[in-house]
Amino acid sequence: MAGQGLAAASGVLNARQDVALKADCGTLAPGVNYFADASSDATVTLPASPSVGDVVIAKAGNLTSGATITINKGSADHRIDGQESVEIESPFGAVTCVYVVADAWRLI
Repeated sequence: MAGQGLAAASGVLNARQDVALKADCGTLAPGVNYFADASSDATVTLPASPSVGDVVIAKAGNLTSGATITINKGSADHRIDGQESVEIESPFGAVTCVYVVADAWRLI
């Protein structure tokens, strides 16, 4: 048994997501990446060397004053549903990206 979010000990299989607080100019990691409440824009990037099957979730806090979170591709070739970036514009909005094949992130 192996894979993202899987652990086994004493005959018990545990499936969970890693959770990390992120800020402007950071790199997102597989698992849940959350942002604190913000009144100014933030820009982050997806991992530059993902593995097929990696799932990256970005969850905004309360975005005020028109703030947005821009998520850029992590490599020159890794497009996000064919785009260079995606934005979270709504307070408490979220984006989930799955790396499905070489050079391709997909939004789900």
